[in-house]
Amino acid sequence: MIRLKVSIIGLLMLFCGITGAIAKEVKPTLLVYGDGVEAFAAALQAARSNVPTIWVFEGATYMADVENSTLPVACNAHLLGGIWKDLLIETGQLKSKEDSLILALQKDINPRLMRNALERMLAKQQNLTLVSGTQVVGIAKGKKGLTVTLSNKRKYGVRAMVDATPQGDTRPYVVSTDLFAKPSRILSLPEINADERRTLLALGEYETALYGYRWFDVFSRSNSNVFFTAGLVQVGLDDNSLSLRANLGQAVGAAAAYCSFFKTTADKIDMRKLQTELLTFDARILPFSDISSSDSNFKSLQKIFLVSFFPVEDTEKGILFDGDRPVSIGSVKAVFNSLYSRSQLWFVDKEDRDFELKELLDLIKHVSLRGDEVNREVEKEWSRKLKFKGVYDPEHIVSRYEFAVLVDRYADPYVKAIDGEGKILR
Repeated sequence: MIRLKVSIIGLLMLFCGITGAIAKEVKPTLLVYGDGVEAFAAALQAARSNVPTIWVFEGATYMADVENSTLPVACNAHLLGGIWKDLLIETGQLKSKEDSLILALQKDINPRLMRNALERMLAKQQNLTLVSGTQVVGIAKGKKGLTVTLSNKRKYGVRAMVDATPQGDTRPYVVSTDLFAKPSRILSLPEINADERRTLLALGEYETALYGYRWFDVFSRSNSNVFFTAGLVQVGLDDNSLSLRANLGQAVGAAAAYCSFFKTTADKIDMRKLQTELLTFDARILPFSDISSSDSNFKSLQKIFLVSFFPVEDTEKGILFDGDRPVSIGSVKAVFNSLYSRSQLWFVDKEDRDFELKELLDLIKHVSLRGDEVNREVEKEWSRKLKFKGVYDPEHIVSRYEFAVLVDRYADPYVKAIDGEGKILR
């Protein structure tokens, strides 16, 4: 009998402890408002970035539009990444992250399974609190951040906010005039110049066009650390835009989380730190459809793309990396010289012809102040770790793929700071 009483008391204590842990609300420093996929991705990214986040939406539930019918999503077929890819993996309970399996699932999504996946993903986030059936009815700016008032009379002091409602419902509380009446057009990737490509935060395909979201786009839709997605979603709000909008929401959520975590303002964001946070959570900012996210050198290829060594060309087969193509010395001279003042001396007497491996390694050693150990390591790791084709040959003509991997690994140009326009800062 005594043992029974102890067991009952123990169970009660355990139950109360668990209930208290679930009910305990972490004081948020970031608020997300809206109920669509943009809000979901923004809230999830913020929570994953270790920022206590509250997600507020007006209806009884979130992402209600995914519950109606089978969702055949055709866009972004070869550009899967980030939170959208995580959601697909969770929906199918896939143990493999191979793009081919995820792509097959994306073409025939079961809404009930996706709803279950959403709930599981959100339940894992201890930094995230959901508040349904509530509106934002006021925002007051103060010295330490924002005070957001909800229709349930609750007030939250936060450092940043994401308004992911389709119309930007909280604009009247933030700006005295409608500064967002004429948003700039979101450009397709081939329209974005080399400097601005360095500031890309998200990509998304819709109706065969691939759009790029630059820092300028996200920053221009912000005010007083309130980030708006309204005006950035310049495509149809249908199933085929889900992946694009999720990618956008993840980028905006990361930007707001940065401001909250570092207690700073949007104009002071370090572009590379923001992009690195997105890459850490598997965001895909690499547009080339012939490069799989399961490629062993995928991270290097993403970073080299964000340095803008190579142009983006829209071909009949889409935007391709064409990794077997050779790299001419003259084609990368300007970028190297903007990154490393030392490289100017190296290029002085060089003819504009295709790089041989020994020449590329010599340039890398010159700008990175390294010695012949680079040659020895590359020879040793050529096929085993670097996963390059063929055998190590100093006379070998370097391919784009090899160039990207070697330059990232041994010269690391991605760490060079850039400003909000993509200009390289020395």
